[in-house]
Amino acid sequence: MFKKLFRRVWDSPTILTGGNMISSTIRLLILTPLILVRYNIDEIAFWYLLLTINSFATVIDFGFYPTFSRVVSYVFHGMESFDHKTGSHDAGNGKPNWELMKRIYGTINSTYLAISFLVIVLIVLFSYNSMSNVIIKTHEQTELWTAYYIYVISVFISFFSRKFDTVIIGTNNLVLITRWDIVNNFLNALVSVFIVYFHYSLTVLAASQFFFSLLLVARAYYLERIICDKKFREFKFFTFSKDVFLWCWSPAWRSGILILCSTGINQATGLIYSNVANSVNLAAYLLSLKLVTTIAQFSQAPFYSKLPLLSGLRVKNDIEDLRQVSASSMQKALLVFVIGMGGLILFGQWGMQLIGSKASLIDYRILMVMAIVWFLERHHAMHAQIYVTTNKIPFYKSAIVTGVINISLLVILLPVIDVWAFPVAQGISNLAINNWWNVSVSIKSLQTNFKQFFLKSAFVPVCIILFIFLIKFLIQAI
Repeated sequence: MFKKLFRRVWDSPTILTGGNMISSTIRLLILTPLILVRYNIDEIAFWYLLLTINSFATVIDFGFYPTFSRVVSYVFHGMESFDHKTGSHDAGNGKPNWELMKRIYGTINSTYLAISFLVIVLIVLFSYNSMSNVIIKTHEQTELWTAYYIYVISVFISFFSRKFDTVIIGTNNLVLITRWDIVNNFLNALVSVFIVYFHYSLTVLAASQFFFSLLLVARAYYLERIICDKKFREFKFFTFSKDVFLWCWSPAWRSGILILCSTGINQATGLIYSNVANSVNLAAYLLSLKLVTTIAQFSQAPFYSKLPLLSGLRVKNDIEDLRQVSASSMQKALLVFVIGMGGLILFGQWGMQLIGSKASLIDYRILMVMAIVWFLERHHAMHAQIYVTTNKIPFYKSAIVTGVINISLLVILLPVIDVWAFPVAQGISNLAINNWWNVSVSIKSLQTNFKQFFLKSAFVPVCIILFIFLIKFLIQAI
C-alpha cells in the first residue's frame, strides 16, 4: 500500500511540481532572513545584485530555450519535416521522428555552447559598472570581486545546462527534472544556511553556488542520457545543421526580443537603480524585486510545465483539450502568484522586523502596484505562450514598442518619483499593447471568446487579489 502510494507521488508531475516549489520556498524562507541579519547593508545589496544578474542571464538566451524545447516536442510527437523558408511543418503520425531528432539534438548542443560564452560576455559588460558602484562602498573589495567572478563562472555552467533541459522537457520528462531539483534545492539550502549562519564570507557563498551549478549540469547530462530508452546516447553531441538552425532561428530571436523587452527589463532595473541609489534604498528594492521575481517564478510551474503537452495538442489540432488544459493551468499559476504576493504584502514588512533584518522592503503601496502590474504581465505572457505553440511569434513587434515606452518612461520618471518609476513605467508600457493584444491573439487561436476563457482561468485569482488589497487597506487604517 505504502509502496503504491509512494510510486504515485513519485510519478505525479503535479505533486512533484508542488514539492519543488515547497523546497525552493523553504530555501528562500530560511536563507533570506539569515542573509538579512548576518551581513551588513552593503553586503546585502551586493548579494542581491548578484542574484539579479543570475535572473537576468536566464532571459538573454535569445529565445533558444523555449524554441528548442518546443521543437523537440514537435519532433517527439511525430513532426515529419519542416521548411525553414516558410516556417511551416508537417504534423506527422504522432510517433517520435528520431532521424530528425538527431539533427536537432546536435544543433541544440552546438548553438548553446556558443551562446553560453556570448551571454557571459554580455553579463560582464552590463553588470561590471553596477557591481563596481556597490563594491567601492565596502571594506572587502578584493573579496567581493572574487565572489563576483566565481558567480559569473557558475552562471555560465548553469546556463549551458539549460540545453539539456530543452531536450528533457521537450520529450515529456519534466518529472525527472523536478525530482532532482527537489533534492538539489534541499541540499543547496542546507549548505547555504550553514555558510551564512556561521558568517562565512560571500566568496564562500558564491563558491557553493558554483558547486551546485556543477551538480546541476551533471544531473542534466545524466538524465538526458537515460531518457527515451537511452536513445540520445546514439547521437553525436556536437553537430550542426544549418537548415535546423534557420528554422529555429526565426521563432527564437522573436522569443528572445519578447523576453528581453519584458522580463529582461524588469531584472535590469536592479542594475539601473544601483547607479543612483544609496545602499539602503538599493538593498530594499533588490530584496523586494527578488521576492516578487521568486513568487512569479514559482507561479510559472503549473502552467509552463504543461507547455510540451500544449505543443503536442496543437500539433494534433486538438483545440478543445488545448483550451481546457490552458485555462486550468493558467488559473493554478495565477492563484500561486496572488497567494504569494498576498503573503508578501500582508506579512512581509512585519517579517523583516521580526527577524531584525538590516534591510527592509519597499513601501507596501509600491508592492501592491507591482502585484497588479506583474499579475497582468503573467496573464498576457501565458496567453502569448499558448499562441506560440503554433510556432509563430508575432509578439516581438509589440515587445519592442513596449520596451521603448518602458525605458523612455524610466528616463523621465526615475529622477522625479524614484523607485516608483519602475512599476509605473512597466504598467503603462504593458497597458499600451501587451495586456490586451496578446490575450486577443491567443483567444482567437483557441477558438473561444474572452469572457468564457477568463471565467475559467483568471476570474478567481482577480477576486482574491482584490480581497487581499482590501484587507491591507483596512489594516493600515486601524
